[in-house]
Amino acid sequence: MARTDPLDLIIQINFVIVAALLIAAFSLLVYLLAYYFQNRSARGAAWLLASVSIVYLGDLVLFFVADPRSAEPWLRLQWLGIAIAPAAYAHLTDALLERTGSFSPWRRWAVRGAYALAFLWFLLAMSSDLLVHDGTADGRAFHLWAGPLFPLFLICFIGGVGWGIVNAWRVRQRTLISTHRRRMTYLALTMIAPAVGVFPYLLLAGRTLPAFPLIFWGLVGISNLIIGTMLFGMVYAVAYVDVLVPDRVVKQRWITYLLRGPVLATLVALVMFGVSRLSHALGLPLALLLPLAAVGTIVSYELLSDGIRPFFEWLFLRRDVSELARMRRLSEAMITARDLRQFLEGILALICETLRSPTGFVVRRTPEGIEPVAAFGDIAHASIEATLAEMDPSSNGPVRTDGFWVWPLRSRAEGILLGAIAVAAPSIEVSPEVLHEVLPVWIARAAAALEDRLIQERALQALEQVAEEARRLRWAEREPSTLSLIEHPEFTAWVRDALAHYWGGPRLLQSPLLQLRVVQQAMEAHDGNPIRALRAVLAEAIERLRPDGERKLTAPEWLLYNLLELRFLQGRKVREIAQRLALSESDLYRKQRAAIEAVAMVLAEMERRAARTTEEEPSPPPRAPHPGRGGGRQIPPEEDGAPR
Repeated sequence: MARTDPLDLIIQINFVIVAALLIAAFSLLVYLLAYYFQNRSARGAAWLLASVSIVYLGDLVLFFVADPRSAEPWLRLQWLGIAIAPAAYAHLTDALLERTGSFSPWRRWAVRGAYALAFLWFLLAMSSDLLVHDGTADGRAFHLWAGPLFPLFLICFIGGVGWGIVNAWRVRQRTLISTHRRRMTYLALTMIAPAVGVFPYLLLAGRTLPAFPLIFWGLVGISNLIIGTMLFGMVYAVAYVDVLVPDRVVKQRWITYLLRGPVLATLVALVMFGVSRLSHALGLPLALLLPLAAVGTIVSYELLSDGIRPFFEWLFLRRDVSELARMRRLSEAMITARDLRQFLEGILALICETLRSPTGFVVRRTPEGIEPVAAFGDIAHASIEATLAEMDPSSNGPVRTDGFWVWPLRSRAEGILLGAIAVAAPSIEVSPEVLHEVLPVWIARAAAALEDRLIQERALQALEQVAEEARRLRWAEREPSTLSLIEHPEFTAWVRDALAHYWGGPRLLQSPLLQLRVVQQAMEAHDGNPIRALRAVLAEAIERLRPDGERKLTAPEWLLYNLLELRFLQGRKVREIAQRLALSESDLYRKQRAAIEAVAMVLAEMERRAARTTEEEPSPPPRAPHPGRGGGRQIPPEEDGAPR
């Protein structure tokens, strides 16, 4: 058996390390751009990672190059990453200093100048021999020789990196909060990694290090492992800068990205490298083995990642692991609207089959009225709302009315009426066992499902309010814009809630529509009362849907306006409106959704016009506060800041 050359083995190990480091650097670059692009400090760190990615991409290609002549173009291309590293250091640390209140116009111009100088160095490296020249190979390591301008570049590189590290330490000293100071310490210590990773030290070492190839390649491998670890630490620290979200959110995002990105990509690269080494031994073509190995690794990793994730959560989220497990269990137990409909359809089908009834339905009570959830057969003639209104609060059913048997669905604790199940009166005799033992169990399960869904909806509404407040805090530095309200995906739902509570209710008092510019303008005509102003704006939006000519209740062009006016402005019952408009109740609910969407479109257009009008009006000159008019107060001499 042929013995493996130790140098070949070490070089192969270095190839795997360089590939893993390139994957890590590029993955971290994408991570910063995807989640934190709006932060200037993150963009500076992204430039650092870009420089590392370019240099290590060149190193990876050089493992497959046979001679110095073929290696020279790639060695020169690496200078794009080498040249921009000092500028990226200046960029990152300038952004961090501004975060601590140290603003400097000349420092900003220095950053721009550093990037311009980096581009100049790169042009010199690509197009001339003034900076570097003549690719060579020593100890199986390709490198260039230093040109006459390399000492000047060395001064610029050391000065730029040193300035960046000193500024990073200044940031740490200026940071007042202990937690932030600790993170700035991590950042200052790990920022040295990109400089060590991209600097072309073979231009200085010449033939000294490659003369001892085993020692040289061993040191390269160890340094690359350290650099990779420090890069993760640097990005982890930058991820917390200027991000107004809980640490848990940042850590969970970090864990998810690590598992789906760098870890998976590195594992696939390792497997493909191992397969390429085994292809000759197995006697199978590499073109066949590589796709099979890649696909098998990705599919198997889906199961492996579930086992790895708890370890990462324990590593990063030790104090929150139990709460995260609890939240995960709650998420799995959530019931969606589709789940509720399918579950109630199953119970309704059992009842219909047992009673041999071809028609039945399940309804629930909502702030907008009675909402059908599940149905079998034609229920257009069923007086749903009237039946529930006349139902005895103490009755558990069935109530026989309009040829239907109706069971109320009540909450378990307070007995609140949540909805009802109704089936057409059976044509066969129902046994007492079915009526008093079997059916009550199914009715109780249906009521429990409605109650659980109601509790969940309330909880989700509370969570949405918390999430909305968190988003407002996160983007508090932005100037609020009411135009973002009409572009919000929940805008139509807000309009529906406001119409449902048109004559009073908590959703009208807490409606985001109160922030609309058109509502704020209407307050002037309603004594500053925001509720009356919102009602007036909604009424105007409905009135704009009124067709021209004489009103007709059953004409198609009048349908939306009549429905809105009767349902919300007059507050009439659904059954009465359906009779007046010659509609079935189920058809009425479908038309009502279309009518609410039409009101939302009209209201959005009113808001856009109000915004354009406000922008076109010249701003009034500032008025000095009058001491007798409540528009301000007299400023005592000691408060106005004027010299005495």
